[in-house]
Amino acid sequence: MKGDFARVTFDPTRHYNRVLQQQGRVLLEADWNEQAGIQLHLLHTLIRDLVGPCWAVGNGFSIAQQPHVADWQLQAGHFYVDGILCENDVLCTLGTQPYAPAPADDGGDWNNPPASFALWLDVWERHLSAIEAPGIADVALNGIDTATRAQTVWQLRLLDLDTAHETAPLDAATAALNLRLLAATTDAEKAAIKQQLDAIAQLRNSLATGAAGNNNDPCNSLRLILGARAAYAWPMLRAQLGPVVSDSDSCIIAADARYRGCENQLYRVEVHQGGMASSANATTTTDFKWSRENGSVIFPIVNAVSTPQNDGSAQLAVSLANLGRDQRLGLAVNDWVELVDDDYTLAQRASPLLQVIAIDIAQRLVTLAVPKNVTAYAVSNDPKKHPLLRRWDQSQNLDAQGCVSLVEGEFIDLEDGVQIRFEPGGIYATGDYWLIPARVAGNGTLDWPQAADGSAVAVKSRGMHRQAVLGIFGAQGAYTECCCRFDSLCALMKNSVRRSTDAIVAAPAVAPMFNSVVTTGATAKVAKKRGTGANKPSG
Repeated sequence: MKGDFARVTFDPTRHYNRVLQQQGRVLLEADWNEQAGIQLHLLHTLIRDLVGPCWAVGNGFSIAQQPHVADWQLQAGHFYVDGILCENDVLCTLGTQPYAPAPADDGGDWNNPPASFALWLDVWERHLSAIEAPGIADVALNGIDTATRAQTVWQLRLLDLDTAHETAPLDAATAALNLRLLAATTDAEKAAIKQQLDAIAQLRNSLATGAAGNNNDPCNSLRLILGARAAYAWPMLRAQLGPVVSDSDSCIIAADARYRGCENQLYRVEVHQGGMASSANATTTTDFKWSRENGSVIFPIVNAVSTPQNDGSAQLAVSLANLGRDQRLGLAVNDWVELVDDDYTLAQRASPLLQVIAIDIAQRLVTLAVPKNVTAYAVSNDPKKHPLLRRWDQSQNLDAQGCVSLVEGEFIDLEDGVQIRFEPGGIYATGDYWLIPARVAGNGTLDWPQAADGSAVAVKSRGMHRQAVLGIFGAQGAYTECCCRFDSLCALMKNSVRRSTDAIVAAPAVAPMFNSVVTTGATAKVAKKRGTGANKPSG
């Protein structure tokens, strides 16, 4: 959620069931949003516990095969993933699903599918501002935005079922657990990690024996594979206030560790390019970006024109609808920005960030440098794609993407005493994020969970996607559905009565008895209503 929030307070582990307002108190947006979070958590948990983690309503999301996979038809209806409602309003094809484009790095695509594959749903929550969803803004306010929206996004994706692609999540989870095992300090931690490694080994064996013909449930195996990151390698981060170097003498360390910013901030640390973290033995392209405003500083793009330079670089002239409300929420030379539109967001892309080299305030024109050998994202000039420019605030130790390399096991300085540490053994995905509220009060503090000894607690990332397996297409050309289907209780009761009636009528010896019971029952009801016969009231 990249909104302009003071903080995000909902935490399911606290088991709060509602927010209570008190008379004469200030109403904070965090309280309102926490109440919504509590209600959503209750609803999702109830649906998941009552029916199951993934199921379809009636014929919703059913598949009708066609000669080409891209033309397979997806039925309109509802599907629930971990209690989250996914809605398909109209019949569509896999290639024209409403939240396309889906990522193409999952082992195949609709136009060139592998011999055998699985269809699965990737479900996540997208935050929409008034720039990305203009309809939520009231024109009477003349451009002043108010509340934002959260949208459930689902993408039907394809997973290649050859051995290399199918077991890739297990390979990554095993590597992550081995890193955690090396970093573990207690016997209990080591024992728990070894137990998880054994569980992955058993799943690998199950896949192998299932392929050999044993009674193995491939649908359940796929669910475990898709959930491997959440189960075994969910990214964790610690945030703390580190010792700050004195402004007067760089050799003197301040005695206190405190937040030294002049304003309250909500820092956002977000994974840019996903993957495994860099280490002493391996360097990856996994990196992160951060914002002191929760990534909410955005500017609508009117037009973007690229001009090649003689040295092989380029300059991108971006015309903006505005330059922000004030200096704090505006742009400055040397800022790093990200070009975003609907296609970029739905494809979960991570293109290089670009640096501002010039600003023409009168023309609302920003010039961005595109270095040599860097391919900038070709942001759309179509207003229906809602193009925007998002500011990020990192400025030191940047890589070729304009971000900070993600290294585990060591503290990384952000600014004003705020430090973060990625815990060893995480598998990172583009869009994973953490929120760190920094407060001026209390001599400069962080609103971050603390252990009994005062040390920072490792917290899981936000933004984890949910998955559900729809079905499997085998090499023999048959599609097998994996999901459960459940009609409304009303439909189930009607079907049950209809089946019972059909069975009775179909039995010759029972039919006369059935007719007699129905007739007698009807007569008795009429008699009781009219007060005749045995049911006539006395006196």
